[in-house]
Amino acid sequence: MILTTKWFGSFLCEENKVKRAALFPKDPKEIALRLEKIKKGEVLDEELSLASSARQVTDRRLVEYGRRVKFDSSFIKPEDYGFSLDLYREATIALAKQAVKASVGPDVHLGQAVRAHDDLVSTTNLLSERLHEWYGLHFPELENVLSGDAYAKAITSHGSRGDVLKALNLEMDSIGSEVQEQDLASITTLASAVKESLSAREKVERYINLRMKDVAPNVSAIAGPVIGARLIMHAGSLKRLASMPSGTVQLLGAEKAMFRHLKEGSRPPKHGILFAHPLVHNSPGWQRGAVARALAAKICMAARADAYTGNDISGELKAQIERRVEEIRKQHPNPPKRARVRPSGRKQKRWR
Repeated sequence: MILTTKWFGSFLCEENKVKRAALFPKDPKEIALRLEKIKKGEVLDEELSLASSARQVTDRRLVEYGRRVKFDSSFIKPEDYGFSLDLYREATIALAKQAVKASVGPDVHLGQAVRAHDDLVSTTNLLSERLHEWYGLHFPELENVLSGDAYAKAITSHGSRGDVLKALNLEMDSIGSEVQEQDLASITTLASAVKESLSAREKVERYINLRMKDVAPNVSAIAGPVIGARLIMHAGSLKRLASMPSGTVQLLGAEKAMFRHLKEGSRPPKHGILFAHPLVHNSPGWQRGAVARALAAKICMAARADAYTGNDISGELKAQIERRVEEIRKQHPNPPKRARVRPSGRKQKRWR
């Protein structure tokens, strides 16, 4: 007999006749649960209850219970067993909801964290620039003494130029103008916003660092937590990043430059997101392409280890990258000589 499974149950058939049936519960959620198990390649309890009598099967999942054959099971109608198409519709909707919930993994949250980090950086820079310009009317010399969080914190805590100088134990003459209390109150509010924005950015960075160690420790160790999370975000997920060739990973984030090269014939990009990596950013311009290519290859290996094996290979990959970068620096210590391009439109003299 042949064992086959439909969306509403499992059946033992012989010569286009159903001999035994193990029906699913008439509950959309239970049917969706069984369809999800089938999708994952698992064997259902209903199939196990009939497998001992089967000699042939129609699904690859069940090959251990019989020889796989092709079988037309269209004669098995759901209406004959009390199942309606409306029930099937509800089950597929429940299955789609389960798939949507399962698709939101930790790497998706990491992508949102990277976007939030970028927004906070942009917002902080904009507010900080405004704060320096506004408070600089009153005390322009302060930015030579403090910067970043300390600058905003001093203004928030002390306010006026005299109080700030007293708190910092400084004595200096300022060319800034005097400020009224209502103006100083508004400046202090802006400084408090800058301070909160900087604090939020630091918290998001800490979250990215900790989450990357759990989700993709090898990628985090090779590329850095923020750059690694940004690569995962651009790829779509950790598994998609692991499936990409190294050349694609090298150019993630440089899609516009690549399309411009293909369309207009401009110079092709050498790197995208990886430009922010210290090994690439600190290398001379003529070495960056090779360094980014070597780094992308190791990031691909790190992503595959994180996605499929979970083994820690970061130490070995780091050593390989260091050796490769050292080779690149020895092979190309000086910039290449560029060929002289003859200006167009100028006729060359012909000597006789």
